[in-house]
Amino acid sequence: MTRTAGNILALLVAACAFTLCALAGGASAVATNDPSPLATGSIPARLLVLFQQASAASQCGVSWTLLAAVAKTESSFDPTAMSGAGAEGMFQFEPATFAEYAKPAPSGGAAPATPFDPTDAAYAAGRYLCSLGVVENPTLALVAYNCGNPGPACQAASAGYAEQVLATAASYTAPGAGVPSGVQEAIVSYAESQIGTPYVYGGATPGTGFDCSGLVVWAYGLAGVVVPRVANDQWHDEPHVALDELVPGDLVFFGNGTASGGSVAEHVGIYIGDSAMVDAPHTGADVRVDTFTTVAGASWGSGEVLLGGADPVAS
Repeated sequence: MTRTAGNILALLVAACAFTLCALAGGASAVATNDPSPLATGSIPARLLVLFQQASAASQCGVSWTLLAAVAKTESSFDPTAMSGAGAEGMFQFEPATFAEYAKPAPSGGAAPATPFDPTDAAYAAGRYLCSLGVVENPTLALVAYNCGNPGPACQAASAGYAEQVLATAASYTAPGAGVPSGVQEAIVSYAESQIGTPYVYGGATPGTGFDCSGLVVWAYGLAGVVVPRVANDQWHDEPHVALDELVPGDLVFFGNGTASGGSVAEHVGIYIGDSAMVDAPHTGADVRVDTFTTVAGASWGSGEVLLGGADPVAS
C-alpha cells in the first residue's frame, strides 16, 4: 500500500518539538495533542482549556500549543499586561488589531470584547494568526505577529522571537503523543520558507545559512523530529522507504555507490513531490527546489547517485 502523510502515526522526540507543526494539519490535527507535564504544570488549567477551544474554533486549525506559546512569550499568561508601546493583554494586541479580529465575540468573553479578557484575546489571536498565514508559513506568520509585517527588516528583527515561540510550542506537547497528520506537510513548509537562504557549510540558521543536512535538522526539529546532524548518519539511522512510496516530507539521499548498506550519503534533500526536493546544494548556491530521477542509482549532481529515501517521522 502506498504511504500517505495522513496515516503516519509514529512518534517522536522531546515534546514533539513544534507541534505547532500540527499547524499544517488543520483543526483535526491539533485537538488531540496531549499536553506535556511542562504544559500542565506551567499553564493555568483554565487557560490550557481555553487555548484548546480557541484552536478548535480557528478557521485554519492553528495549534493550541502555538497559541499558548505566543501568550507565554508575550506576557507570561498575564491578561492585564500593558507594554510601553500600548500593546494590551495576554497576547499583547495593538488596540486597532484587536478590534479587527475580535468578532464574532466568543461565548464566555467580555461585553464589549476587550484584549484584557483571556477568552476574547485567545479567539482573536487565533483569527489573527490564521490571517497571517500561519498554516502556510509559521515562521513568517510569527514574524508578522511580532513586527507588523513579514518583510526582510522584520525577519531580521524578529527571527529570535519566532524561534522562541516555536521552541516553547514544542515543549507543550507530551512525548509519546501521536504525531499529527500535518507534520510532514509542515516540514515541507518550513523547508520552502528558506528558499533563497545561502548555502553555508555547517550552517543551520534560518535566513543566514544552511548546508544540506543542517536544513533537514532545522526543518525536522521544528516539526518535533530529531535527526542526526550529518547526511550519512541520517541515511543509515532513519527508516528507509521505497522510492515509489515517497511522500512530501520524506528525505532523499545522494552519494557514491549504490543503495546498499555500505553506501555513503553525501547529500540530502526534503522531498516535496513530483520528483522534486528542497535542498541546500553546494557553496555558491542558495536553498532551492531541485528535481531528480526517482530511480535508485540514477545520477545526480556532480558524480552522485540517488541512494534512496527515508522517513524519520516513522522512527
